[in-house]
Order: sequence, then structure tokens, then C-alpha cells
Amino acid sequence: MAFTINVAAPEEAALFYSSAEKDKELGCIGHLRGDFGSGGREFWSTWWEHQGDLKTQAFKDEFDVIVNSLRKQGLLKDRSSMAIFCHAHPEARIPGAWHPDVYGFRVDTGRHRYYIRCFPHGGDYNFYIYCYINKKERLREQTQSKPIHKKKHDPER
Repeated sequence: MAFTINVAAPEEAALFYSSAEKDKELGCIGHLRGDFGSGGREFWSTWWEHQGDLKTQAFKDEFDVIVNSLRKQGLLKDRSSMAIFCHAHPEARIPGAWHPDVYGFRVDTGRHRYYIRCFPHGGDYNFYIYCYINKKERLREQTQSKPIHKKKHDPER
């Protein structure tokens, strides 16, 4: 599966953080939080569920491919590889973040959007990946999950 890592637009900054009020409206499936350990070369992560009903097998399979590819490509390989990648994209700094070295990237697939927040320093979590279902896919799932009620017609007399 080929994909491109894009620099997120400044107006997308809110999508890198949890918002219980907006999760349902935006189609947030959940997020993965992780760090590279004290030495910067480990990989520790925890999944945080936002809307379990959106966590389909297709999503799980795709997310697994995305994360493993990011680990091989370098962004999530280790802390120093992340720092190299982030510093090569200063335009990815998230405006208003708690630290000037917080970067935001986006990966789009046919069904999902992944917002990857990076902090390439020790002493805190190094990445968060917020997972969203695309608008078209969300509309398709909503229409499939809603029963269609047809009017019953009275028999002709």
C-alpha cells in the first residue's frame, strides 16, 4: 500500500488532539499514543478508543500497514529518525502547540485520514496518531446502518 506523508494545514491543528464533543461529528475512530523509550530506539504504544463502532477489520488492517510502513520509512523508526524527518519539514510545526518542536503530518487513504503529531525529544510521548474515517466513507456507513422504512400502501379496493 503506497501512501504519501503530507504536511498538515494550520487549520487542521485541532485534529491532532482529543475532543470528546467533536469526535462523533468528525468521525474520530481513536488514537495511538507512543514513545521511543528512554534510549530513543524502542517502540511503546497504547491505543485509545474514541468510537468503537468505526473500528472495522478493514480499518485495523489498514492502520497496521500504515504504522508498520511509518516505522520502516523513518518517521516512526526511532527518535533520531523522527527528528531528522521533522526538521526537514519546518512548515509542519503545529501553530500554538505547547512546544515549538511539535510537528503535524497527515496521511490520506481512500477510507481514512491519519493525523500524526510528532515530538522528537525525550521526556514525553513522541507521537500521537489520530485516526478519522473520511467523510464519504462516513456517509456510506451511516446510510448502510440506517434501516430504510418504506410506506405501506393500502391495498386498492
